[in-house]
Amino acid sequence: MKKCLCLALCFLLPVNLLLGCWDRNELSTLAIVQAIGIDMMEDGRISLSTQILKPGALKSGSEKSIWVATSTGETLFDAVRNASLQTDRRLFFPHNKAIIISEETAKKGLVPLFDFLMRDVEVRDLTYVFVAKGKAVDILKGEHEQETNPSKAIENLAETSVLASILPKRYLIDLLSALENKTTSPILPGIKIHKENKDSTFTDMIVLDNTAVFKKDRLVGWFDPFEARGALWVLNEVKSATIVVESPLDEDKAVSLDVIKSIARLKPEITDSILRMTIKVKVEGNLTEQMSSVNLTSPENFAELEKRAAAIVEEEIMTAIVKAQKWGGDIFKFGEEFHRKYPQEWTELEQDWDELFPEIEVKLDVSVQLNLIGLSSEPLNSERME
Repeated sequence: MKKCLCLALCFLLPVNLLLGCWDRNELSTLAIVQAIGIDMMEDGRISLSTQILKPGALKSGSEKSIWVATSTGETLFDAVRNASLQTDRRLFFPHNKAIIISEETAKKGLVPLFDFLMRDVEVRDLTYVFVAKGKAVDILKGEHEQETNPSKAIENLAETSVLASILPKRYLIDLLSALENKTTSPILPGIKIHKENKDSTFTDMIVLDNTAVFKKDRLVGWFDPFEARGALWVLNEVKSATIVVESPLDEDKAVSLDVIKSIARLKPEITDSILRMTIKVKVEGNLTEQMSSVNLTSPENFAELEKRAAAIVEEEIMTAIVKAQKWGGDIFKFGEEFHRKYPQEWTELEQDWDELFPEIEVKLDVSVQLNLIGLSSEPLNSERME
């Protein structure tokens, strides 16, 4: 029995070893892509820039850890294959951290470009996506003070942007989901190069900037930070934020409120063929800072702070809605809400959604509740320090 078992293991072991490494890639044969940039050329060809890791430079620390290679092609996959004319290794995408699309490319439409990214098994769904103000290749060549690897800086910027909630955080899977939806339009964070003066020498630094708004797959405009937050209130994506209001007892002084929780509920209605959407937003926060020396912790002052904060939230939401309706992009997923509540009517509504969305009547119901005031019930008063 033991002899038979040993013989079986002798036959199976080589097979298992072969099966376990049939698709193995030797590191020395791969160009590990950290970020990609997509620019559309004037003749309609695609320019693909790839930020490639240099393992040797990482080890030595004496030079840049990445280099940028640019190739062109009739399609994105064609450009990927043509990169072999510059690199002596095959492009390898599983470690890619960011996809950057230039502003001009985004205006022409994303669907043709993202078909390859959706199909390719090496491309991760959780890759961050940005729209570059300018050329995408310039972003890949940019720098950042805190990281030697620019792609790591871009990844970290995307992660920390949620602290202010003035930019959306979008993965590739989020974008593909919006592009496949017949009525929902995507929004993407913007990224640009900031010229920073260092000892009379200008350095290209990477910074996030504003929010790209789409109608279906085409870029139609940009939201500033507060318009972007207006959209994020509706999308339930405000997890942390600062609302600055005027002090009730000292109007020229500012008060900072820290948002710790926000919940939005959307209620669609159809009355006499008129589409209406009621948006109810509940915000919870804390008093974190005041620039005046007056005591704001009385019930009356707290109620006034809540009222003023609610007015700011309402203004941000309405500004975003007015612009989105003007541009015709349903970035708020209103269509999905009407589909959910009115499944029988939706077939007809969906066909005319481009005309219906700009005409939806929107009503807001915003409330803010402040809870904590920190470790001190009174402000720091200069008179007490004398």
